[in-house]
Amino acid sequence: MSLVALFLVIVPVLATTQKVEAAWGNLGVYNMPSKMRGTWVSRDKKSVYNKIRITKNTITLTHKHKAKGTLSANDISPQENVALITVYAANKYRGAWQSTLQNAEHSSLNVSLIKRDDSSNYRGQGYIYEVNAGKDLQTRYTLQGNGSSQKIFLYQGERYLGIATVEQIVRFLNKINCDAEISHLQKKVTIGGSSSSNASATDDSKNDAQTNKSDIPGDAGIFTVPANYRGVWYSNDSKMELTAHSMIVNGDKTQLHHQASNFSEKQRQSRDIQNKTMHIAAANMTNINGFSGIFIAGWCQSAGEKTVYALHQEKGQPVLLEIGTAGGLHDVMWRSPQLARKYAHTKFADLRKLGGIAAE
Repeated sequence: MSLVALFLVIVPVLATTQKVEAAWGNLGVYNMPSKMRGTWVSRDKKSVYNKIRITKNTITLTHKHKAKGTLSANDISPQENVALITVYAANKYRGAWQSTLQNAEHSSLNVSLIKRDDSSNYRGQGYIYEVNAGKDLQTRYTLQGNGSSQKIFLYQGERYLGIATVEQIVRFLNKINCDAEISHLQKKVTIGGSSSSNASATDDSKNDAQTNKSDIPGDAGIFTVPANYRGVWYSNDSKMELTAHSMIVNGDKTQLHHQASNFSEKQRQSRDIQNKTMHIAAANMTNINGFSGIFIAGWCQSAGEKTVYALHQEKGQPVLLEIGTAGGLHDVMWRSPQLARKYAHTKFADLRKLGGIAAE
């Protein structure tokens, strides 16, 4: 047996360090040539380290596998869930999903919610989630169920790729140790609209501001609600509807307008202006405690708490968070009254930092 053959036989099967005596069958101990002695290290395509230590009469082989990951299928935040799905699909199906993951290295990872129509062939329940990192590659998924057994149906456009549960995805990613990649990627996730749809909404608002001003002091034009926010939202004891330019709370409709920065305190105190703006609110997009949403305040309101409505995701479903600017989560609203009742008293770990009902 040659020395090369000896390596080929032994190296692939060793999982720990072993010392092998160099010998030629029954002919005795073999003296290794001096130029081959020393420590040799290589890395194969599966990130497995092979170290060979050669002395005069022995060969010490170390075959060390990369440590497994420590991801958990329990208590996953919506952002982590998106990261898990994206990295899994990129490794499992490659193609467009792999391109989306690569694009996310230089961009945020945005998730848009798409309503399915009656002719849709998508499996799962509720919305279709489209993952976008600057380029529209139609990398999509749908959900069914909750927790670690939640099913994720993966698509590229309308082409079905496959299905996996959260538990299966975590097990797959732990085998190739994606801990660092998931930790990095989830910080880039924005749920509730791609950057292109948000930009479109902002541009629409600017156009409205130029052409739809009223004679009300301080009016800078109609505010356009981003498409993903529109529709009816339910809490345990009330409901709210957002249209393109208004909000309706328990039947009471309020128009949403941009407010000019030069709207003075004296004007706010005017009884005449207050009477004219009873059903008009000031609105704009803002960020609060890491959540992006719609800031809404009474037209003449100068003091007191205002409200931010932020699109988020819990239990695999879109939710609208009602956050007070003075601090604290006031409500979590859902797309159906059934979901609102089901999770009325649920405390979500990723919302605790907001305080309010999330910390009670």
